[in-house]
Amino acid sequence: MTADKVFRIANILALPPWILMAVFPNWEYTAIVINSYIFPISLSLLYTLYISLSFGKSKGNFRTLEGLASLFRNKNALLAGWIHYLAFDILVGVYEWKDALSISLPQYLLIPALFFTLMFGPFGFILYLSIRYVFLNF
Repeated sequence: MTADKVFRIANILALPPWILMAVFPNWEYTAIVINSYIFPISLSLLYTLYISLSFGKSKGNFRTLEGLASLFRNKNALLAGWIHYLAFDILVGVYEWKDALSISLPQYLLIPALFFTLMFGPFGFILYLSIRYVFLNF
């Protein structure tokens, strides 16, 4: 299977937990699916495969930006890096969803944070923490 096809599959695989957390946060099956961690586990296994396929096959390093760019010229390494982001962003989204439920944060406040965590990772997390702070303190 080509890296391009796996890229498309990984992107599709990453969507269900986001949809469940944003659209069906209180559905009994949402908690079952999210708490199973099946999506980040699946992505983590895929990541492990692709990092294994690319390990040692790229010139480059993590010491400089140019070295990092060189590492990611290998399509399998780039794919592994992308899957890494998908898996960890889901884990951050799961934290936000669980925390929001625990403090009874209205869903209309959680959805923007989940969206931005999906699209821009750390920015979405900071947004969630900001929303949480305002909600709990005002």
